[in-house]
Amino acid sequence: MIKVYVNYPNPKFSIHRNPLCEEVRKREKTGQRHILIDIDSVSTELRCFANKKYTFNSNIESNDMWIDIEFDDALFEESVLKYIRRLIGKHYAPLGRAELTTHC
Repeated sequence: MIKVYVNYPNPKFSIHRNPLCEEVRKREKTGQRHILIDIDSVSTELRCFANKKYTFNSNIESNDMWIDIEFDDALFEESVLKYIRRLIGKHYAPLGRAELTTHC
């Protein structure tokens, strides 16, 4: 599983493979958006990204998101993330150009 932090005001995708990472533990802020993508939800969630169901703004409710991608296959998980970045980038150009950075 990878846990990915998406930040809109400072465009970035931060990949975390270690669930005990200090940064991952910070993700429990009030109102934090969490998305799980796995074998059961992949089609629905990709459709949500494609149809701009998830919006990004500079306000606290929609300036970031955590995406958990769980397929027990690191290469496939990263490929799914790259596709999500392309889908988001169609509506939010800064995120479409953002680097994928592995932190832990």
